[in-house]
Amino acid sequence: MERFARWYVERILKNSKRVIITLFIISIVLGIYAAFSLKVNADITGLAPKDDPRFQDLVKYTSEKVTSNTLIIAISGTKNHDPDSIAQKFKETFEKSGYVYQAEPFDNPETLVKYGMLALSESSVGDTIKYYQSLTKVEPRTLVDFRFWRNIGVAVYDLNSYLESLVEKVGIKKYYLLSPDKDLMVMNFSMKKPMSDVKFVTEAVEKLKIEAKKIEEKEKLTVYFTGGVMSAYESNIQASKDFTLTTFISIAAIVVIILLGFGNVLELLILFAGLIMSMAITLGLIAVFLRELNIVTTFVNAMLLGMGIDYAMYIVTRIQERFNIDGISQKSIIEAFVENFRPAFISMLTTALAFLGMLLSPSNAIKQMGISVSLGVSVYFFVFNTFVPIMHDKFINKFRKRERDTYIRIVDIVRKSRVLMTFTIILTLILTGIGVYSILHFSYTTSSLIPEKSETNIASKIISEKFGSVASSDVVIAAESSEKLSDYINKLKERGLITSDFSILTFIQNPEKVAEEHSNIYLEVLKLTNTPFLEVLFKKHGLYESFVSTVDVIKNISNLEDLFKIMEKDIPSLFYTDITGKRLLLAYVTPSVNIWEGNNIRIFFDSMKDYKVYGYSVLFYNIINELLMSTILVFGLVLIIEIIVLYMDFRNFGKALNIIVLTMLNAVAALGISYIVGIKTTFITFLTLPIFLGIGVDSLVEFDHSVKYGKESIIKTEKAVIMSILTTVSSFASFLVARGQLLREFGFVTSAGLLGSLFISFFWYLNMTEALQKSREKGKQR
Repeated sequence: MERFARWYVERILKNSKRVIITLFIISIVLGIYAAFSLKVNADITGLAPKDDPRFQDLVKYTSEKVTSNTLIIAISGTKNHDPDSIAQKFKETFEKSGYVYQAEPFDNPETLVKYGMLALSESSVGDTIKYYQSLTKVEPRTLVDFRFWRNIGVAVYDLNSYLESLVEKVGIKKYYLLSPDKDLMVMNFSMKKPMSDVKFVTEAVEKLKIEAKKIEEKEKLTVYFTGGVMSAYESNIQASKDFTLTTFISIAAIVVIILLGFGNVLELLILFAGLIMSMAITLGLIAVFLRELNIVTTFVNAMLLGMGIDYAMYIVTRIQERFNIDGISQKSIIEAFVENFRPAFISMLTTALAFLGMLLSPSNAIKQMGISVSLGVSVYFFVFNTFVPIMHDKFINKFRKRERDTYIRIVDIVRKSRVLMTFTIILTLILTGIGVYSILHFSYTTSSLIPEKSETNIASKIISEKFGSVASSDVVIAAESSEKLSDYINKLKERGLITSDFSILTFIQNPEKVAEEHSNIYLEVLKLTNTPFLEVLFKKHGLYESFVSTVDVIKNISNLEDLFKIMEKDIPSLFYTDITGKRLLLAYVTPSVNIWEGNNIRIFFDSMKDYKVYGYSVLFYNIINELLMSTILVFGLVLIIEIIVLYMDFRNFGKALNIIVLTMLNAVAALGISYIVGIKTTFITFLTLPIFLGIGVDSLVEFDHSVKYGKESIIKTEKAVIMSILTTVSSFASFLVARGQLLREFGFVTSAGLLGSLFISFFWYLNMTEALQKSREKGKQR
């Protein structure tokens, strides 16, 4: 490997002009391509495995049904306005926009009457109506029976009251809810495309906000957007903002650390230029291969900045040390490159292969993470190990010898302290124990990508204060027949898992009976439609057409399938055709617990394993489960790859295993210290385990190789490791300023882990390796 390293560095120095021009052209072209092509998609449904039929069915449902593709608007300040007029303006404006499919009614009285009549003949009202119809057959003297007329009066009053409550939701009124104090109106809109279409959602929300603003200013109202569509929009926007913010903060922090560490503006400019070129090439390649970043890969750029700069730290530190020892010459650059190449290459290879192992995961999110990081570390390694030697050679007359930094001498003395070594070992083991506890109590409820003060959360809070809840249930159970659906609902209520439900059974208790006895029911309903006082009542409330249309429904059915086809046209949300083409009856159920609190989502859906369940929440739960299982699988694959690569490097299985064990202890300890400060292990923090296994071995490998070359090499490596870890920490720590809680938590865990690797590599591994090396040397002398 040393021979190849010498050949390579001599070749690039000889052809430096062509190499630099080529690097600049590639970085400019790919950088521009990334700027215009790379998008951020924070929709979690995009993380579902594409080839798994189970997820295909859940995603199909989520994209089709209103409950998971809804834009809810909350209109505040309606107390002194005509609510019908305000609702009509928003309905007409939004439906004409080209983005909204339709305003969704909260209640549909026409449908309730139309299908409710099918069961009317079995009710007390039906019995009383029959009693009334017998009036034409009784003797005149019977009319003095006042009980008869009292019963008729009660029946008419009850039915009139029922129709009056229904008619309140006729026309525009059915499209909005008004708070008890009349000051808040809520409307519900379904979109023309699913919220997984990032470009459509972004464009739709921004255009609808402009239209809403016009009405808002004219009517002196305040309009808030919320619901699944708005949440997806804000997640995407915030992820993009956090992506940009963390990238700039990472670069700024790295610049400051480089300036403090090397004290040379020219060195800073060289590394900064290399950093920009590496970032441009990496993002360009990610744009070519992936097109977009998902919720997991949004932080890859800042992460790569921190990881990639390590390769610059190692080569620059060694060049500088060679300048100090052997003099400022091209020969010093070549020797520094040769000395650095093997450990740096092994470090890059272990990281790249570790992340490439993620391609074997069934999860698309994990695969994209693997591709992004593998590409990134390879590019950063290549660019820095090409660009830095050339630039040092080009400007060789600008460099001067430097005295070794005093802090490095102090660090070398302090790190040999047995007290600190013992403290590091004990603390690591304690935090590892806490980390194991945190993993065993894995939390399925993750933090949000959007801040607490986002419009989505503000609107939800306002609605919750006024109404309690207005959204349809997100948990849906499905069955092939109404008997099974009824059985499922009853069993779930008996077990205390749900409190309420909405399905076709809300309209017709026994659809099978309606289909079987449609001839008899037709005659019964026909008689009812010819009942004078019913005709008067329904006409009075404008519902007579719906009342009469019941006759048409019964007349056009010959079996259950016919009934369902007719009902599906009127109430499509209660039917679903799965990916196999099977039509299912749906029941929207309300869980007895808040599934987004604690670990209720896991407890609830584990209890629902015997039922076919749909909805965003069950899709989310299954995706988290998939990510968890995929991460465990990837962790195992990365472990095997790391051991193989380290064994090939050291030709010593014990040493390779020792490095892996210490890296694993550090990764779990990071979850332990995070748990202490209140950050639970979620799918996003659990991802740090394979990540640390990929990047955590770097400093240990560097130290192990430096020990072979003696004290001077150790001290050089100490500075390189400190600089590289600090720059990497600065990149991950940039997530702490992100507005999304999810990224902040990830930033804390990774920063804690990297600082932990600094302590373990200095106070534990280096001392232990140095002691073993001295022991071997004494053994040879004997």
